[in-house]
Amino acid sequence: MANHFNNPENRELYKRRAAIIEPLFAQLFTRFGRHIHARGDNVTTELHLWATTHNLLKISRHRHKPN
Repeated sequence: MANHFNNPENRELYKRRAAIIEPLFAQLFTRFGRHIHARGDNVTTELHLWATTHNLLKISRHRHKPN
């Protein structure tokens, strides 16, 4: 991993991670709680379902926003 961060492009990308990824997890945990009920490979599936549901709710709210 240390070799990976020796590349300046990788270092910059990792610095942006907090602004890109962390708000999403904060929103998901606020909406669905911190408990993941799946185990093993199903954790990825559960997180994808959370993200899909979250995005569908955002789309729905945007489409039904009063003008």
